[in-house]
Amino acid sequence: MATITINQKETQTVQAPLILVSNPLRENLPHPTADAPRQDYLEIARLLDGDVVSSEMGSSLGGRFLRRLEQHTRLNFTEAFGVARELEAYTAVLSTSEKVAIPLAAMMAAKGQRVPHVVIAHRLSSRFKQALFRLWPLHRSFTHVVCLCRAQAEYAVQEMGLPETAVTFIPDKVDHRFFRPAAAWTEGEYILAVGQERRDYQTLLQAVAGTGLKLVIVASSLWSKDVALPEDRAANVTVLHNISSQRLRKLYAQARLVVTPLFDVPYAAGVNAVLEAMAMGKPLIVTRTAGISDYVVDDVTGVYTPPENPPALRRQILRLWPDAAYRRRLGLNARLAVEDGMNLDSYTRRITQLVLAASSM
Repeated sequence: MATITINQKETQTVQAPLILVSNPLRENLPHPTADAPRQDYLEIARLLDGDVVSSEMGSSLGGRFLRRLEQHTRLNFTEAFGVARELEAYTAVLSTSEKVAIPLAAMMAAKGQRVPHVVIAHRLSSRFKQALFRLWPLHRSFTHVVCLCRAQAEYAVQEMGLPETAVTFIPDKVDHRFFRPAAAWTEGEYILAVGQERRDYQTLLQAVAGTGLKLVIVASSLWSKDVALPEDRAANVTVLHNISSQRLRKLYAQARLVVTPLFDVPYAAGVNAVLEAMAMGKPLIVTRTAGISDYVVDDVTGVYTPPENPPALRRQILRLWPDAAYRRRLGLNARLAVEDGMNLDSYTRRITQLVLAASSM
């Protein structure tokens, strides 16, 4: 397996699939046996014996122009531009998000390239993509679309007109070998909330106000840079940023409850935090949204609360806080659900099968 980065290394002539990563490749990636989460794109590349590509900041005028265009569109033109020049060397392309899939499809159309293109889609229904696809139906060139929630899969078929046979719902993943319950059941005296993407922390802060319960918020995300958190916070609220995976795992392990407060959106915002908590065997309270409803079974693997409803969230927190048996049952069921299918191994295996099928078309 070759790991390459556009603008930093020459692309090799190969006959293998190409995996496009929407974010810059992490430097100094840990050895697979290290105590760190495995990266899905590296696991897929290993299974496919393929290459991984990500764009890096270019120094050329063209690179700066593309970066400005990216700032306005939130699409990875730099990566797509570099890949398009070498695409014929590959049997298929896997784009890990629409951010790179859309500009690559545009460049493939301009050059008349017909390499099979599998796309992992996160949010097809955004206003920008709706308008873009109406003007230029690039999505019809996608060989197969993977959606991370049924709501987005239904949108792809019913609103975008993609054939049902070209759209697959595959649950998102968590590295269940890294995020795993401690050998002995442990609980601390705090609520943990993790992530930034479409988080409704105002509702959570209102829900815990006056309860005296300690709240720890880890506000970090690769996909969302802004989160609404008040500057004047109560003494029982701690906010952390950009902590290590090892520290995050320890925070999960010692939390009494995990709460994921979300705005009501039709895609799987919050799914990483939800699956991490479930993999750790932790009791979870999460906002019921169309994107998350595929992951949590109410009163079995977690507890739902309605969007933007502080009193309802407060009631659920106070119900679970003193009930150790209930919390433990939720956590055990959640871990089993992750082991049963919502994990990295299952995810990469299914994605690999789709890419191989596309390669043979």
